[in-house]
Amino acid sequence: MAFIFWLSVIMVFYTYAGYPVLIWVASIGRFQLKAKAVIEWPEVTFIVPVYNDLEKAKRKIENLLEVDYPCDKVTILMVSDGSNDGTAECLSKDNRINFIGYDVRQGKPTALNLGVTHSESDIIVFTDVRQQVKADAIKLLVARLLEPGVGAVSGELVLLDPETHTGAHVSLYWQYEKFIRNAESKVASVAGVTGALYAIRRSDYVPLAADTLLDDFDVPLEIIRAGKRCLIELGAIIYDFPQENTAAEKLRKIRTLTGNYQSFFRHSWVFSPVKNPIWIQFISHKFLRLVVPYFLISAFISSAFISGYLSFFAFGGQVIFYGLALTSNAVPKMKENKVVSLTNVFTELNWAAVLALKNYLTQGVNVKWDKTS
Repeated sequence: MAFIFWLSVIMVFYTYAGYPVLIWVASIGRFQLKAKAVIEWPEVTFIVPVYNDLEKAKRKIENLLEVDYPCDKVTILMVSDGSNDGTAECLSKDNRINFIGYDVRQGKPTALNLGVTHSESDIIVFTDVRQQVKADAIKLLVARLLEPGVGAVSGELVLLDPETHTGAHVSLYWQYEKFIRNAESKVASVAGVTGALYAIRRSDYVPLAADTLLDDFDVPLEIIRAGKRCLIELGAIIYDFPQENTAAEKLRKIRTLTGNYQSFFRHSWVFSPVKNPIWIQFISHKFLRLVVPYFLISAFISSAFISGYLSFFAFGGQVIFYGLALTSNAVPKMKENKVVSLTNVFTELNWAAVLALKNYLTQGVNVKWDKTS
């Protein structure tokens, strides 16, 4: 039992601490040089899917019209995915943008596929309707994308002003994620992009299956498979707000992790160290995150059968940790304590990985995502 306990602890430690440190060490000295000056900026098409969200669509249009990029090289293409609240009618009359709409809602992958089909520019920038793009972000993305061997460039998601401790820890999670992705980008490629903002060449786009849950994972996977790099450009910022409660964040996380399972089963080549050029990053960053909950369960059970002081501290410490997390669900005021809030977020997000597998196996998540905020 001691062997099982320590193996479980080591795997959890490697996933959350060991791998981030190792990839950071590997990135030392591999500076991502400043992108070269661009003499002639290429044409860019923003593809923005929208469903029943006119006010956010209007703000997004204003935001994209204000980006620091030659206005004669920019096309904004809004794709209405079956909007039925007047959004499509209003957007179709806006002569500042190109518009595509269809009556029956089919999901984001269909909207993206249709948008790319109707685009003529060499470079596509995918962005969601909710978030706001920083003015200089597009030039930073495009300049990086024009470098040899680069096939996709992810923007940097910045979460603004969390008001609760839960929100603060979710924001801290993103800081942790960006630390890892930045190191991966320097070493080779990131294993996924920020779905709210990323740029690719139109010629590199492989049409998505209509039920794809994570375009920001499947699109870069195909680019990596073709031998090109996927990078993150810190500074190409898109702003959003974090979920302010654990339940809403868990819903988002369940969907994301369900999408990971979907991609794993559809792209089995990613598990081959011969076929996958970022196999170590993929296993360490993506796959093991889904396995951690089972190592946590194994560590908890095995610690109860270890004799001596180790059992007392290991088992007792886990009981206290999970006890705080569970109790805080019943007594929300407890989450005002940062330590308690952290135990709750950690426990809920790992439980989300278990629910994600169940959802994938039972087809419990629909591609037609309903917003949680």
